[in-house]
Amino acid sequence: MDADPAAIWPWLVQMGYHRAGWYIDAWWDKVIQQYFWPRVVPKSARGEYRPPADRIEPNLQSLAVGDIVPDGPPDSAYYRVVEMESEHHLLLHSTSHFQYMLPPFATGTRFEPHGEFSWVFVLDRIADGVTRLTIRFRGAGGPRPVVMLFKPVILIADRLHVRQMLKGTRRRVEGYALG
Repeated sequence: MDADPAAIWPWLVQMGYHRAGWYIDAWWDKVIQQYFWPRVVPKSARGEYRPPADRIEPNLQSLAVGDIVPDGPPDSAYYRVVEMESEHHLLLHSTSHFQYMLPPFATGTRFEPHGEFSWVFVLDRIADGVTRLTIRFRGAGGPRPVVMLFKPVILIADRLHVRQMLKGTRRRVEGYALG
């Protein structure tokens, strides 16, 4: 990106569902809002839809290790901030996502999914005014048949989601610097 890490960091700190969003394109956000969350979270719990922010929100700039970063409506998927170094990296970890991989009737059975996900956002200064933002995803879980069934879908969705996040973050950071 054509920006220093200090210009990118505020955008990373404010990410999250019902925060500043994940900076994904409107069409992908619409797919998630209209086809994913309605199948796993009751309408009364989803709250009002908010598009991703196009500006830095001062009230969302305080984030610390141990804080929750929602990845869905209240009482659904979320990440916990595990590690962060201002203007360098942000590490998010979740054990809450797996419960949305199978229908509720699988709860309490040998097919009930379990596991963890992590996302790390790393800012590397390449030169003055140029920074590389890298987003890495890791996940592990079980039981094996469930993971093998959903792994291709998760990998494709994550690749698409991360690509959208990178493009959306770049557009906001570089546009904000010009504006």
